[in-house]
Amino acid sequence: MLRHRLHFGPYATPRFRIGQHVEDLRRGTVRIVGLSDGPIQWPIGQTQRAKSLVLYQGLARAVQREAAAAVMHWWGVKASAVNKWRQALGVPRWNEGDLRLKAENGKVNLAAIEGMHLKARDPGRRAKIAAAKRGKPRPPEVIEALRRANLGKKLSAATRAKMSAAHKARGTWPPRQRSELPRREIGQWRTREFQNFAAAAVLRQAFSNASIKASRCDLEPSASGTSRSEPVCGDVMMKS
Repeated sequence: MLRHRLHFGPYATPRFRIGQHVEDLRRGTVRIVGLSDGPIQWPIGQTQRAKSLVLYQGLARAVQREAAAAVMHWWGVKASAVNKWRQALGVPRWNEGDLRLKAENGKVNLAAIEGMHLKARDPGRRAKIAAAKRGKPRPPEVIEALRRANLGKKLSAATRAKMSAAHKARGTWPPRQRSELPRREIGQWRTREFQNFAAAAVLRQAFSNASIKASRCDLEPSASGTSRSEPVCGDVMMKS
């Protein structure tokens, strides 16, 4: 089958002797106790009680470069064993063999891929998914992914028209549209701002004068040089 093809072979069973000690790249030194019965027969190593294929020579090269499905088929092991071997050798999730297998399958199964795309765009399917997710908050990582995907993306004319209608219904002005206000409205807005500023200045000046006069009432001395027992606010106001 295509998914079991080996691209970087050939791989042959190495020479060994029962009882021989060899170096396993994952488990260290192991003792060979048997031979596997897969399509490619391989020595079985033992450490105390655990038995497994010895990760060395051709098997190590295959784990590094071949697709996981091909290694599983030709050496007769499960996915868990291949994952452990890859972790021990530092092999990424998609190595060269996996990428080549994925590309070849994509070229062969064009009809299946087209059917998958048609099913994904089915209106009935989309409606069911939307109804199931409606009203449920999205996880933070999903919100962040959507934000990054739409960052810098121009909205369609229909979307901009809907947003504009919503802003007009609420009576809000987006920041970019404030510069597009009519000249008359801009003048009225500036006039109101100036009037508010002027009124605030007058109030500040009046408050400052009242504070100065109040302090003079407390500090005004009498003719004899001593402080008066009664305030002289009236005298100060008359003098001012």
